[in-house]
Order: sequence, then structure tokens, then C-alpha cells
Amino acid sequence: MLTEETIMQVATSEANAGDFPKVVQGFKLAGVVAYDYIVASGLYVFYDIDGTKVEAKLNGVPKSIAEIGSVKAIQAAVKQAQSGNIDFEQFCELAGEAGVSIWHSNLIEMLVIYQDKAGGILLQEPIPAVQ
Repeated sequence: MLTEETIMQVATSEANAGDFPKVVQGFKLAGVVAYDYIVASGLYVFYDIDGTKVEAKLNGVPKSIAEIGSVKAIQAAVKQAQSGNIDFEQFCELAGEAGVSIWHSNLIEMLVIYQDKAGGILLQEPIPAVQ
């Protein structure tokens, strides 16, 4: 069964935003099939195959959300994160500045969808494979 303790063990293994693929692999092994990250509250919501939902704060820090979304800004933030140049909090700050209110991570399809306040999709990005 999916628990906050299991999620915490996996989540604390991330040293920088470039470790994201390793963390995703750990979540999958723990039974997570999807999760949402809500930028304004800094809250994660994890889901398993049975529909169990676990909310956790983890390393989330609430950030302000720009009223207007920017595809270019979230693309640049993702690129910086994937290269390991920024940590998770910096990524969240940049995501908020880009107008991202939530991102959905589908661990079955290995896809992250970044959405603005109106629910519009700013970016769909494949989750990189573990190197």
C-alpha cells in the first residue's frame, strides 16, 4: 500500500533537479503511477494503481504563479533542471514565474504535463530515462 513514509524515502534521494529520473524510478518501484505537484501550495498528490491518494509536502515550497503562462520560460526551466544546474526549489520558482500552477507526472506514459491556472497545457515533456 502506498504510504507517505514510502514516498518520503524515495523523495529524499534527490540531490538536485537533474536527479529527477532516478526519483521517478524509485516512485514507480514504490507503486506510484502518477502524481501532481501544486506550485502555489507546494503540495504533492501521489496516486497508485488502486486509486489510493497520498498527499505530502516533502520538499515543496509554495510559490507565486504568474497570471500569464510562458511556454518559452517553462521550456528554459526544464532544460536547466535536466542539466542539474538548479535545485527543486529554484525550478518551482521558475515554473511559477512561467505561469505553471500544476504539473502532472504520468509514470506509466513517462510524461510530465505543465498547466497554467486556466488548465491550459504549456508544455508536455517526456521524463528522461535514468542514465
